[in-house]
Amino acid sequence: MSQQSQQEMESTKTRWLGRSVRRFEDRRLLTADTSFVDDLVFPDLLHVAVLRSPHAHAKLLRVDISKALKHPGVVAVVTGEDARKLTKPIPAYAVSKFKSEEYCLAVGKVRYVGDPIAAVAAIDRETAEDALEDIDVEYEVLPAVIDPLKAMAQDAPLVFESFGTNIVAQYSADWGQVDKAFQEADVVIKERLYLHRYSSTPLETVSVVAKYEPGEGQFTYWANVQMPGHVMMAMSDLLGVSTNKIHLVVRDIGGGFGIKTRPWRVLLIVSLLAMKVKGRHVKYWEDRSEHLASSGQTAGMVVDIEAAAKKDGKILGFKFSDINDDGASIQYAGTYASMHATLISGCYDIRNIKWESRTVLTNTCPSMPNRGVGKPGIVYIVERMAEFVSQKLGLDPAQVRMRNFIPPDRFPYATVSGRVYDSGNYPLLLKKALDVFGYEDWRRKQQEYLKQGRFVGIGICSYVHGASATAKEIEGATIKVDSKGNVVVTTGSPDMGTSHTTAICQILAEIVGVKPETVKVLPFDSDYSPWTPYSGTHANKFSGPDVEAIVGAARKIREKLVRLAASKFQVDPSRVEISDGNAWVTGSPEHTLTIQELAKAIYQNPGLLPEGLEAGLEATFIGNSPSAIDAFKYGHQFEVGALHQLVTGSGSPTGYMTYPSSVHVVAVEVDAETGETTILRYVIVHDVGREINPMIVQGQLHGGASHGISVAMREGFVYDDNGQLLTSTFMDYLKPTMMEMPDIIDDKIETPSPRSSLGIKGMGEGETLGPLAAIPNAVEDALRPLRIRINRIPLRSEMIYQLIKGAKSEG
Repeated sequence: MSQQSQQEMESTKTRWLGRSVRRFEDRRLLTADTSFVDDLVFPDLLHVAVLRSPHAHAKLLRVDISKALKHPGVVAVVTGEDARKLTKPIPAYAVSKFKSEEYCLAVGKVRYVGDPIAAVAAIDRETAEDALEDIDVEYEVLPAVIDPLKAMAQDAPLVFESFGTNIVAQYSADWGQVDKAFQEADVVIKERLYLHRYSSTPLETVSVVAKYEPGEGQFTYWANVQMPGHVMMAMSDLLGVSTNKIHLVVRDIGGGFGIKTRPWRVLLIVSLLAMKVKGRHVKYWEDRSEHLASSGQTAGMVVDIEAAAKKDGKILGFKFSDINDDGASIQYAGTYASMHATLISGCYDIRNIKWESRTVLTNTCPSMPNRGVGKPGIVYIVERMAEFVSQKLGLDPAQVRMRNFIPPDRFPYATVSGRVYDSGNYPLLLKKALDVFGYEDWRRKQQEYLKQGRFVGIGICSYVHGASATAKEIEGATIKVDSKGNVVVTTGSPDMGTSHTTAICQILAEIVGVKPETVKVLPFDSDYSPWTPYSGTHANKFSGPDVEAIVGAARKIREKLVRLAASKFQVDPSRVEISDGNAWVTGSPEHTLTIQELAKAIYQNPGLLPEGLEAGLEATFIGNSPSAIDAFKYGHQFEVGALHQLVTGSGSPTGYMTYPSSVHVVAVEVDAETGETTILRYVIVHDVGREINPMIVQGQLHGGASHGISVAMREGFVYDDNGQLLTSTFMDYLKPTMMEMPDIIDDKIETPSPRSSLGIKGMGEGETLGPLAAIPNAVEDALRPLRIRINRIPLRSEMIYQLIKGAKSEG
């Protein structure tokens, strides 16, 4: 029997998994019993303010801090010279061709508006900010380059002169028989698309409190970082200290979204100040404008697409060339582009693909991880291409997708780029989405509305999104049951607000048999939490190695309890059942022991334990599921593309552990007089395998979709020609409230992942991707009578109005 069939049989036996249990975190969060970084207060606390560049590109001729040091209440000031002397340059994640010369504070010149130049520690934030005005900086302003296409020119201003170019990464691949596919095609479409730069806006921005103890040579951080394993490794290297001299505590994060995976600049700035004020606590938190200007953005993209298709809608192959704008840093440059290889054919069986990619630096905010990292871009490309093909052929867009889907019986499916999809049923997923949406009825209504002069359109986005981190990653978890049967869990994966505690409680209730209310999940603390270089949360990793670590440790605890109970009952272990805090013999419920009684015996009567059973009830598991490890080995023979150089120094391929999928179907109406777009109906049907807690899944689905809708319709960064950021507050960077969000109707199918012990797949990022293509597909469909092509987002009303105005003027 296959592992998947086994999971389908066992699913009927689950008691806690698959239930919409109310979140155990909510009471603490709603009653303000929180430990966000800004909640932390210490009697000797100093506050930090950062001086940032007002210019997009300039040499630093002089940075004079003498007056600031005399400012009342100021205790310490640091500059780029301190960073150069006491820390190493911040390493690149994906780019290996060029040597990093970036420090946490600018050395020699500034490269974007918001680039940090100096930092002040003072008795309060107001004093620190006032003292920034006493720092005298002399600039020699240089020409800035903002447009990635212009940045590629030979005479363009160079972001880093020593590189000799602004092109810092190039990827290419030619899979299958592309030329043959185009020769055999009935139609060929060619289009250029643009994807703007945007970001996420967590409730608490990047924040940290640091303390340096010179006697021990130890740094202690209280920080809202997502990836403690990366932080431990990176800070050890950048500060030149051993990992056991770094004490990292991560409590409440306030939302991560990728932005908090690599905040090296912030951590190092505060470390430098902590070294200056030896023994005192130093706190820094970004204000909202700092966060928007400098925390990191997605990479922008310009892409040229060519697709070859037959008259029946079968896509034979395609070519695309993308230019990626990664801003003014090589820290994360090249990563967004390389991730395109991960999902390059989407959910379609397309075997002939040619891909060329260039990553370019500009004098704008550097790119950093953000909700999907490259996956939104490739979904946008592939799903807009599918739409263009259907329009060219005069076919229904749903028909074109059905014609090209990977058949359900082809899993595990190796794509041309070597990513091996675990499970899925894309035709069923789309069919259910169309049924829930009422697709045929809406097509009829669309024609009726057009006769009334109303422009209504329908858009589809059908896609797969990699999740559960890469199949190579591992995580650690420790479970301890005390002598009264109470449970304490520690793990290397901090909760970003994504309900880890509730999920962990449900898993332990299911596997160990404890009552959920007896479980306590501790915040991450490097002094006692098991961690690995991969530890933390990114790329929906909790659903992968994090859950596997919990499951692995839980099974060890259960095995020990079952063995002890079997000894007490004098039966074979296979006859022992454990649930809701009790153990009993199958068919004989009168023979019962509580977990508390078993725990007491295992601690207090070690001499009476069965042979080979050690005293104590604690288990640690570090690793991943055997099937995930096997998948990595299997996929490695196919996989091509960039290898990201992690802080461990080893290459990490971009193949994911699981591949969930979704279909978004949306109906919109465009007001031809104002350009305003209104969403009339929005449906999502997803496949994330088994669900630990459907209510939590639904919450993440709605949150992700809301962000994607906002990116498609309103939010994004805008710079002027001089590199000045025009969207540095919520007055201009248009985040929606729930008042602007449509009602989202959601449903699901389930194809369990054979790589997960629980059959689950990740989903936190996935629903952000769909709106980026579904909404422009719908708007373009609405405006088809005017022959308007949509080649960029966000679809703000002024842009749509100008397109309509231009179309009308052309008759």
